[in-house]
Amino acid sequence: MKPRTAKETAMICVAAVLVVTVLTIPFEIVGNGQPANTRGLLWLAGAAVAALGMVLGYRYLTTRKRAQIELTGGEQYRKLAEEYRRLADMAITAQEHTDLKLGDVSAQLDYLREQNESLQKILKDVE
Repeated sequence: MKPRTAKETAMICVAAVLVVTVLTIPFEIVGNGQPANTRGLLWLAGAAVAALGMVLGYRYLTTRKRAQIELTGGEQYRKLAEEYRRLADMAITAQEHTDLKLGDVSAQLDYLREQNESLQKILKDVE
């Protein structure tokens, strides 16, 4: 549970005061002993409830959208990390293949050097 901000606390307090006011108005008595006409008050209360519903709906939708964006961002991060791992594995494999090929080339060069030395020795012997 996250702590409320000062703005949220102020909105809750104002709403509570308005609710108490709306609930106490029907008990007001006009000077001649008749209860007060509360038709306008009921329309006002209905409008306030509709406005509160709209505000809460807006907050719900923005929170849901923010959560979807965060999930999407996390999913994109996961995809990028997976792609990085795949590329790193490919680089390691390529390095290993290169090392093997260089070893083969080095062995062939050593063989050619030995052949060249033996040819030179034979040519010296022939001279």
